[in-house]
Amino acid sequence: MNYTQSVNVINSFSIIGNGFSMSPADFRFIPESHTFKKLVELINEVNTGYEIGSESYIKKSNLRFIKTNNISNSFLLDSSRIEYCIPSSKAIEPSDSSLFLVKDGGTGGLGEVILYKQEEGFKDYISGGIIELKINNEKLKFYILGVLKSNHFKEYIDNVTPGGSTIRHSKLLALNYNVPFPEQSEVQELVSLITQNIIDKEQQIREKNKKINSLIHEELETHSNIHINYPNSYEIIQSNFRFDTGLYSNEYKSIKLAIETYEHGYFQLLDRYNAKRGQNLQISNIGLSIYSSEPKPNFYRLVTNVEFTEERTISTFRYLGNKKDLTLIPKNSILLSADGSVGRCIYVNDLGKTITNIHPWVITLKNKKEEQYKSIFTAMFLGYLRTVGFYEKIQDKSNGGGIKLPHLQNWISIPNFPKELQKEIAKKYFNEVEENKDLSLENYLEKEKQRNSELGIWQLNMEVFELKEKLEKIISDIVYAEEIEISDYL
Repeated sequence: MNYTQSVNVINSFSIIGNGFSMSPADFRFIPESHTFKKLVELINEVNTGYEIGSESYIKKSNLRFIKTNNISNSFLLDSSRIEYCIPSSKAIEPSDSSLFLVKDGGTGGLGEVILYKQEEGFKDYISGGIIELKINNEKLKFYILGVLKSNHFKEYIDNVTPGGSTIRHSKLLALNYNVPFPEQSEVQELVSLITQNIIDKEQQIREKNKKINSLIHEELETHSNIHINYPNSYEIIQSNFRFDTGLYSNEYKSIKLAIETYEHGYFQLLDRYNAKRGQNLQISNIGLSIYSSEPKPNFYRLVTNVEFTEERTISTFRYLGNKKDLTLIPKNSILLSADGSVGRCIYVNDLGKTITNIHPWVITLKNKKEEQYKSIFTAMFLGYLRTVGFYEKIQDKSNGGGIKLPHLQNWISIPNFPKELQKEIAKKYFNEVEENKDLSLENYLEKEKQRNSELGIWQLNMEVFELKEKLEKIISDIVYAEEIEISDYL
């Protein structure tokens, strides 16, 4: 949904009012709803973060420094790239359940907003590029968060923020945003409830990921015999005379031995799976393509390792138009990031007309009659290997880096976990549950939270996409004063 409009005619008063600017960008505008309130009037307290300086960063600490790159299109904080620091008397410590808004950033980052939840065992500071918004009224807070996540706010902040630099600075212009409000009070509650549902789904995704990693770690730790020795000549020969120090580190050897001494045995990945890279989408290979961030008729849906997250999910989809018949992602596939964010991994049962590019490995079972849970478990274990730093030790340090075919052949093994444990782990990721029926504003959140606790990560991920689309449509209807039927969104 795009809101920005341009004027066809400007007069001298407009030019003077815009500081004598002749830039077309300074004369763009977005429509506003009939009923609105300025954001600053709805906030109880505003704080701007503080830059602690490069000398304050350390490798590990119970103090975390939250920066603008930790705030993404998710509704919650992205802690996968968090940095740690030493105490600072000048730093700003945020309050639990406040909103963080990015005031300084480049394309895609400027204007992002999340709900901040304190994490047990950590104290956080916020950087100078972040504004903290405290709103005491819970329902109002989630309504505002839902609106600020819309394209209406994103386009507002993009239009009013000066350009001309890679990192743009909006200062406190976001506080002047006119928050649209619906004429129907029930619609405000609907937006608040959908926003809370999205947040709960994202929290469930994080909890289920932690549980998957915990189950794998506990099984290996309990049923393996790890005894680390110094490297010998046989190990060096077995590694094809690789002298990377990572291959002989305690961290790598403890993971390798945990798999190889697992009491129920293990298998080499490519003994049971085929692996090939995705299709080369360069012009030299498939001709001219048209890319889009919005779905278009006859376009392919595109997902690459750029969209894979640390939580075994997809952050967003892109779309590609091409006149050729491109190779679709096969059903029941494992997609493993081969370069860049090496080791990020998802399982795909059926994404329809969806393609990927050459950067992920597409891994499929050789025996197509094998049950689905086995591929899902394998995908979960491959993702677990990233969390324990396994790929950092084995990947190429030259020739572009990453995971090549020899790595899959020689260094990646999968333990034979008991059938029931594999199924338990797989169910955390992939578990379909019937949609709730007879929903109302009164029972919506309670029923949805119960269902969220049963859904798998993959289903939660796909439903977050659907809810974001619903939210965007409702905000658009509020702005343009369209009649909204509550039952259409429950």
